[in-house]
Amino acid sequence: MFSKPGRVELAHKGTLFLDEIADLGLGLQSKLLQFLQGGHFSRIGDDSERVVETRSICATGKNLEEEIDAGRFRADLYYRINVVRLRLPRLRERCEDIPLLAEYFRVQFQEKIH
Repeated sequence: MFSKPGRVELAHKGTLFLDEIADLGLGLQSKLLQFLQGGHFSRIGDDSERVVETRSICATGKNLEEEIDAGRFRADLYYRINVVRLRLPRLRERCEDIPLLAEYFRVQFQEKIH
């Protein structure tokens, strides 16, 4: 049976970006923790184990400490992913950045169009 590689496998030797990690169910959190600890996984429906080397970047708009306290996020996964923490305020909290971002994207799109 041939199956195509998924996002994890495609991230080999690169970066795996996991957006809204707080929304993962506890079962997937467990599997993700196993993957992050060992770098190995199996494709869905496949018994063979594969190994990848990736960097992981996780993002969420939720407070993970509150999610842990509420029992919706695994503490052991939190400690595994909380190596370097960056807090980027929402754009509505930094309105002064909007003109700079608009100009940046205008230049990017103008270069692609011409």
